[in-house]
Amino acid sequence: MPLVQAARERIRETGDIGAARELTRRLEAFRRYLIALHLRRCAVCQAEFSLQRELHEGLRSLTTGDDAPPDGLLESLLENTSSPRGAAQLRGAVSGAKPAYTAALLVAGAVAGAGAAYASWMSAKHLRRRARR
Repeated sequence: MPLVQAARERIRETGDIGAARELTRRLEAFRRYLIALHLRRCAVCQAEFSLQRELHEGLRSLTTGDDAPPDGLLESLLENTSSPRGAAQLRGAVSGAKPAYTAALLVAGAVAGAGAAYASWMSAKHLRRRARR
């Protein structure tokens, strides 16, 4: 490790980004080597690593699928909607929600939440003052 410390000092003094990248690359390779060496000797860590690898591969396989919806899905949903007014622009395709109404509810919820937090804070402040007396 004295070589690593000396290299770090040299990088700090000179500000050589290329040398910093090279040191990082070498340290990452050394860490991978130490981990591989440990996994060869430790059955518990080897089993855990295998489980983690299976989980990672399973999650990765989920992301490789086609994320696009099937052709004709929107038309099918719009045909099957029970809303007499149909779907208008700027409304939810399925729910028929109005954006202005939704925004008003969100603002009202935020104001109510802020008011409740303020009331709670004031109550706690009052209780702390009473506890000091």
